[in-house]
Amino acid sequence: MKIKKNYTREEILDSGEIGLEFEFYSEMKELVETARSIGEFLKKRVVVPMSFNRLGKERPVYHSSVEPTDTIFKLEPDYSGGKKMCELITGKLSYKEARNTIIKMFEWIQNNGYTNNRCSIHINLSMNENKVPTLATVKNMSVAKFILSFNENKVFEYFPDRKDSVYARSIKQIRPNNILFYQPTLSEFSKSTLSLPTNEKYYGVNFLKMHKNYLEYRYIGGEGYEKKGKKILELVDYFITHLHEVLNFVSFTDGEKNEFKKMMELDAKNYKGFIKFENFKKTFPDIAVTVDMKNTEEFVEAYWPNIRDTLYSLIITGKLKKGNFNYDTEVSRCQLHKAKLKNCKSENIEFVECELDGIMYNCYFYDCNIINSQLYSCIAVRNNKIKLSRISETQLPMSNTCEDCYIANKKIIINCEVKNGVIRSGEIGKLAKLSKETMII
Repeated sequence: MKIKKNYTREEILDSGEIGLEFEFYSEMKELVETARSIGEFLKKRVVVPMSFNRLGKERPVYHSSVEPTDTIFKLEPDYSGGKKMCELITGKLSYKEARNTIIKMFEWIQNNGYTNNRCSIHINLSMNENKVPTLATVKNMSVAKFILSFNENKVFEYFPDRKDSVYARSIKQIRPNNILFYQPTLSEFSKSTLSLPTNEKYYGVNFLKMHKNYLEYRYIGGEGYEKKGKKILELVDYFITHLHEVLNFVSFTDGEKNEFKKMMELDAKNYKGFIKFENFKKTFPDIAVTVDMKNTEEFVEAYWPNIRDTLYSLIITGKLKKGNFNYDTEVSRCQLHKAKLKNCKSENIEFVECELDGIMYNCYFYDCNIINSQLYSCIAVRNNKIKLSRISETQLPMSNTCEDCYIANKKIIINCEVKNGVIRSGEIGKLAKLSKETMII
């Protein structure tokens, strides 16, 4: 099929193919009952994948391998949102059928369930090239073009509470790989020169799905999202028309070039503060930096190459404005004291008396308040309060408290206090204190 010079908006929208994932809470007691009710309402077959436990009893499977289709949907428990959250997952639907499914499913949720700020709806979008051919496919599209042309403010205007969500972080992040010495132009773009948000799924758009020739849009959600049907359908239309534009990318527009320039200029002002420790002190006077608890300028300057990238990440992506930063040369680890981070991404850092919100790998926590976060292979050393978070393979000694969390520790014993939430896996230690409301799977 040859590409026409122009396709109508209706033709472009009709070429969109959409898979849907609805997270919500049902007021019905059993998941099978919920599935039956939804199936009757949508006029679809809705299955609940099951497995047998050690006692030979059936139980619903979380993240099953069952592949839904356009006629058979699947309903599963979604323990990341607590023991009562469930998720309806459809197969690939035509544009018109997807719209109808969204409208009817929202009606069902309003009549039979509810949502809160832990719920979202994911839009899995691909384009039917047989209906409307494009110059590129999703697999080989220009991610830089996508990011620079995408109107993220349009989404946040309708869903402002999702702006700082750790599960749908902003995609407006294009930065030079070398933060200090080289700023490439758009014409020089490549993976070796520019860093893009394509290495993990927890962005507003999950680019990891590109190799399957579709994108997962994760922006939409929050309490009462089922009551915003008109706005969500409008955003779906925008996602399709924008993606079609990107797939026909020939050159960057003046507006996109200007936005890229603004990104580089904004970062350039910050880069100057990282060239030398002397510059840093002037640029960020409220962040005290020491090495082995010493703040002598010459001593800190000697270790500056070891710590500036970590400081850059904490300040630029974690919104660090005030605190005490120390580099411990004996263990080669950065430490942060009395700081507040929002939507950060941190690795191999010791946090002491901090307020944290973000994604953290191999970190240590002392007397911290952690909320709406994801912890992977961390150690909660003592007296931490962790709330509304996803915790995986993390040490949880007895002085810590986890409230409304999802814990998946396959190999690590849980000895802390657990209030509500779900323990997906992990041995319960003798020192653990679990509330009656905590669900153990």
